[in-house]
Amino acid sequence: MHKPKIFLLKGDKDSLIELEETEWLNEKILQEFLTSYPDLVPGDQIDFENPRSWLLVSREMGIPGADQETGRWSIDHLFVDQEGIPTFIECKRSSDTRVRREVVAQMLDYAANGTKYWNVEVIRQVAAETANKQGKMLNDEIRKLTGDEEVDVEQFWDRVDENLRDNRVRLIFISDSIPKELRRMVEFLNEEMKTVEVLAVEIKQYQNIDQKDQIAIVPRVIGFTERAYEQKRSSSFKRKTTEREFLESCSEIGKKFFKEIIDPAIKKGHFVSWGTVGFSIRGRLPSGNYVSLLYGYPPNNFQVYFDSNIRGTNEEKEMRQHLLDTGLFGGSGEYTLSAYINEENVSDLKGIFDFVLEKQEKLLKGNNA
Repeated sequence: MHKPKIFLLKGDKDSLIELEETEWLNEKILQEFLTSYPDLVPGDQIDFENPRSWLLVSREMGIPGADQETGRWSIDHLFVDQEGIPTFIECKRSSDTRVRREVVAQMLDYAANGTKYWNVEVIRQVAAETANKQGKMLNDEIRKLTGDEEVDVEQFWDRVDENLRDNRVRLIFISDSIPKELRRMVEFLNEEMKTVEVLAVEIKQYQNIDQKDQIAIVPRVIGFTERAYEQKRSSSFKRKTTEREFLESCSEIGKKFFKEIIDPAIKKGHFVSWGTVGFSIRGRLPSGNYVSLLYGYPPNNFQVYFDSNIRGTNEEKEMRQHLLDTGLFGGSGEYTLSAYINEENVSDLKGIFDFVLEKQEKLLKGNNA
């Protein structure tokens, strides 16, 4: 039976060494290589103009299936790239029949629940633990990842948070051989899903049949049609907005309200983080990490966010009910209440802003009011 080959040029450059394709012994070896050598996922083949770089968050990252769960499933690897895009990776050998169809449903389950139930602070903590196990500092790894010694680490994690909220993630299937059934499903999903990038990476192993210690590993990205590439590039992570640009995109009453809350929040020691279209006001935990408290979006959308550090407490439930009882807020996801600013409610919302900020500050510091 014919087996594909590659050839290495010997040191004297006068002859070639023939390497023949061989099977991986098991998935565990490939998973261990990915942990130590993330560039086995070839970032230059994923984005030709801006090659992807990888930061390992965790191997066997737990994925909840409901609130208060820690991990109903686990993904083989979770990475983030330099733009804070969470990247799910699942490995299967081609001899595993699940690599054809079942693995796709499995991955979509992971993505649907990870984006819904993960909290960015949990991801950050797990990434720090992973870095520590490798004898590294997480902030240093983020600087290497972004190629920016002056990178704002808090903004980087805000970007991860925003990507999760917007379902902007990447799903990668890895195998020694990608069957045609999986290839077609990957191409279809990648063309049709606007915020989710779906790819397969075929990582083949070649070995010298005479000298077993001469081995080459060759990765190749599959699933990027020209149509999908153009779509993903045009909808890739956008430049962050500025305060001026944000206010210009708001209604007159929205602009007035947001002007009156941003500066006081900063003076109280909070951090204002700008996203691609809006902003978040973030409070500082005793640990030094920041968590989101409030959001603002144009033209007049004001949101209260209940972080996992206070979620489920009696005080959080009382605050949520109080806001609902005002008649100004409605549900906007499980962890957020949303209000739309107008002439009639702007004064009330200003008072609610002060109340929420003070209440959340005390809850986050453990001084329950």
